Amino acid sequence: MQSMMRHEGGGLGYVSIPTVADSAPTTPPLLEVLWRRRWTVALTMLACLTGAAIYLTAATPIYLASARVSIEQNAPKAFSDPTGYMAQSESFLPTQADAFLSTPVVKRALANVPYRSMKTFATVSDSDGAASWLRRSGALKTDVSRKSDVITVTMESPYPAEATEIVAAVVNAYIAETSQAKHATGNEIVRALQKQKDQILSKRDASLAGMLKLKQQSGVVSLKDDKSNTQLERMAALSTSLTQAEIATIELRAQQESVKGALADPASMASFVEAQQLKVRESGDREYDELRSQLGQAKLTLSSGQEMQGPKHPRVQALQSVIDSLKQRVTEKEVAMAKAQLLALSTQVIAAEDKEKQLRAVLTAQQNQALGLSPAVVEYAKLEAEATQLQKQLDVLDGRIAEVSVNTIETPPLNVSVMDPPRAEEKPLRPNKMLVMAAAVMAGCMLGMGLGLLREWQDSRLRRPEQIQALLGTAVIATVPRINMRLAPAIRGQIVHLDTQSPVAEAYRSVRTSLYLGSAREAKTVLVASPAPGDGKSTTASNLAIAFAQAGDRVLLIDCDLRQPVQHLIFELDGGVGLSSIMAGQVKLREAIRPTSVPGLHLLSGGPLPQNPSELLSGRKFKRLMQVLGNTFDRIVIDSPPLMRFNDGRILAASADVTLLVLRMNQSVRTLGTLALERLSSVGAKVLGAVANDVPAEGTQYYYYGRPWQYARPRDRALPNEAAAKSADKMLTNSNGNGNGNGHGNGNGGHHYEGRTEVARVTTSESLAISEVDWSSDAHE
Repeated sequence: MQSMMRHEGGGLGYVSIPTVADSAPTTPPLLEVLWRRRWTVALTMLACLTGAAIYLTAATPIYLASARVSIEQNAPKAFSDPTGYMAQSESFLPTQADAFLSTPVVKRALANVPYRSMKTFATVSDSDGAASWLRRSGALKTDVSRKSDVITVTMESPYPAEATEIVAAVVNAYIAETSQAKHATGNEIVRALQKQKDQILSKRDASLAGMLKLKQQSGVVSLKDDKSNTQLERMAALSTSLTQAEIATIELRAQQESVKGALADPASMASFVEAQQLKVRESGDREYDELRSQLGQAKLTLSSGQEMQGPKHPRVQALQSVIDSLKQRVTEKEVAMAKAQLLALSTQVIAAEDKEKQLRAVLTAQQNQALGLSPAVVEYAKLEAEATQLQKQLDVLDGRIAEVSVNTIETPPLNVSVMDPPRAEEKPLRPNKMLVMAAAVMAGCMLGMGLGLLREWQDSRLRRPEQIQALLGTAVIATVPRINMRLAPAIRGQIVHLDTQSPVAEAYRSVRTSLYLGSAREAKTVLVASPAPGDGKSTTASNLAIAFAQAGDRVLLIDCDLRQPVQHLIFELDGGVGLSSIMAGQVKLREAIRPTSVPGLHLLSGGPLPQNPSELLSGRKFKRLMQVLGNTFDRIVIDSPPLMRFNDGRILAASADVTLLVLRMNQSVRTLGTLALERLSSVGAKVLGAVANDVPAEGTQYYYYGRPWQYARPRDRALPNEAAAKSADKMLTNSNGNGNGNGHGNGNGGHHYEGRTEVARVTTSESLAISEVDWSSDAHE
């Protein structure tokens, strides 16, 4: 990257601003703000890291004990439907996970451990309190695997040995509680089926006894294989239909008993309802599916929230309340759906019994109408059909009883195996040192950035030119880049003349262009003002006057800062005679106006400091003087004192054609800028816009053949007459308080700057056509 560029003939140089690439964008404003507030961010991060270290030192370590249990559903079927009500469902494992934390399981587990002597339960006195603490504290948890039928039971505690013992007791209690509930349900179903079997067995034995009696008395033989008798065929068909109806009734009653058993067992009821939803997926209960979905999402959110925020966080507790409410609604919905199914089965049982009665009545009538057969044969056929029918019913019942016995009594309905026995981790679960320190770094970074932005928001200084338009509501007509602070103020005041190709000169010429082409093209008198000292208004006024003169205008620069005049120091002229001398009648106007080294530019300095500057500028003499000067010069540029310190600037602004407000970036206060504009508006001043002065290169880049440059003096050359330059710096610092800014003046007799020799100044008035003013009529002023 090029580090220096020189003008032909030896002009001022430019220092390249380092960039990553030639086409790299400018630094974002946020990064600039954070860089300015880097100490705030750094100290905030240090405070957060210190707090994290103190927390890690004082925090009690929490250990995790866990056991992994595999659960496979072994569905008991009370009827021949291959997809019985215990078919595998999506909610089966979550339901079993909730069963681990149910009150009966927790109480059974506590009954098998010496919880009274455990430090974990030091704050509770009885089993109910211990069970309630385990369920509500969040210490005991279950997690369902998404890829397998595995449930992980965990407990967090400062005492790893006690946590391991409690987890083992909970797993054993779950197995015992589930087996007991399933056995009770299976026994109820078997008792109901056995009762029906005994009744049918008695009827079958009675039919067989009647057949035997008829055979002994009348010698009747079986006619069921005789196809020649139509009456017998019809009786056989009716008997078969009656048998099927009776079997259907038995199956419906068995289903009815199964639903009753599901209502008595919450775990079975959840599986029953889910199986019913799977059977009728398209016409199932949509509300139940939505509740299950909401419950699953809430559990996932709770799990992540507990890991990030802890179980005591208000948001986690609120989410737990939502989950409890959803569980209650799901349970109520399952009970309602099971009752509805039970009601439907009861209706079907009644209908099946009616059909059975009708078939039996028809069969009886058919038997009574049998012709050509003896009463003994008819009675024998009737008893034989009944015996066959009852035997089929007995066979169906025997199958159902054996099936239920195998699934619920002889073997447990759930195949539970402990894959990983309970054990505690050697390293504590909390606090996680790496996670805590990473969180402290992130929190410190975010908090530091927030504090930095807050301080930036509270900072009332103007940082960037675009803030002028946004905060003050006035247009920015030019942005003047920062000049090398090692240059003498006198050189900075004549940049447009000494280095015409510099970005600074271009910025001042843009002000001239705005005056030439904008709404102020007819303006003759231009006032340059600023809210406070050190904003660079004197430098702006001198360079703007030079820019007008270079465009061919006859320009007069008037230093109306009668309290600290500096323009004579910038142009190295005698300041003993000036505006105050003319107003006092001590010299003639021709003698006070001095030509400068810039062709077409003349200077009317401030002169000796008067005792009443405001009165001089507000009197009729000054107005008549401005009228005479306006008839002589094409442009008049007026330098004024600070608006917020003295009233002189408002007086000058009221009579000037346009006013330019100079604001120095990173120094001018936005409130003072607003007040300055309000004061100018109160006197009817025509404010053309603002000049953003001393803009840092990183804030606004100026491009020279595609590269950003900052104005500077080459480091390999020293200024000639350095002693005189330092003397001028000291004079300007004492007079204007702006030794480091875009300041003013140098006491050199002539410029020999970078090999460029300036022409000696003309000491005559160049035959200016200035009419002398007769002050006799205004002597009283």
